[in-house]
Amino acid sequence: MSDLVVRHINFDVDQAKFIWNPDNPSFSVLMNQITFFVVGFEKYMCRVMRDAEAHITDPAVMEEAIAFRKQEAIHAQKHMRHAKALIGQYPALQGVLDKVLASYDEVYNTHPLEYHLAYAGGLEAIFTPFFKMILDHRAALFAQGDAQVASLFVWHFCEEIEHRSSAYDVYNHVVGSHWYRIRKTGAFQKHTRDLFDMIKGEFESLVKDVPENAYSDNPFARIPLWAQLRSAVGVLASQFPWHDSVNQPLPDYYDEWLGHWQAGADVSQIVGKPQHPVLSD
Repeated sequence: MSDLVVRHINFDVDQAKFIWNPDNPSFSVLMNQITFFVVGFEKYMCRVMRDAEAHITDPAVMEEAIAFRKQEAIHAQKHMRHAKALIGQYPALQGVLDKVLASYDEVYNTHPLEYHLAYAGGLEAIFTPFFKMILDHRAALFAQGDAQVASLFVWHFCEEIEHRSSAYDVYNHVVGSHWYRIRKTGAFQKHTRDLFDMIKGEFESLVKDVPENAYSDNPFARIPLWAQLRSAVGVLASQFPWHDSVNQPLPDYYDEWLGHWQAGADVSQIVGKPQHPVLSD
């Protein structure tokens, strides 16, 4: 039985500012890049997993694939709401989102299922060491930001940790060739880098009313260098043929966040600074 949980959490990000964490403008920009990227990527993942289901013969893998797809669909939905909030303030950003979606349409239409599953498994493997670094240093990155936006990202990153092996397991079941995935690593990494570069370039061109350092500073400057290097090594190792997605070093905060959610806590504002006053009776 799959351990994945499909969670429906209301993040009220409709009034989110572009620089939602004025204490760290460049990190705000990076997370906004992730939002625009995620809308396209997660929709692509949903299409790929739905196609893969026709080739899955193991009931356990099928259950995992369906739960994974449902989580990804909600990620796309929540980040779309965040993207639409930013587009509402800067209407030209709609064009950026359209470019991301069109790019993933092109990838989907020009490559076989094997490539899509290699893309899914390879990129999802990268997320664990990268998001561990962010979650391990969440206070430095999120504490002064809009609580709804910050908590949206923390929720998403925790769920990425939760389903860290799902796409990898589907790839191994349907395709099974480690070397095919390794051969395609450069292609999918280039595609994601190009998209992130495009999004940031468009932001810089279209959103001018930001602090001078928003597009130039290192968003992780407040994270110790050793932690950044450890994450980079983990990202590199995630693409090796012998990589084990399940038994990776995980952020302690994942279990803490999960405990809050299981206890019924309001995880929509679990980190950051609430932007709206709480009204008393």
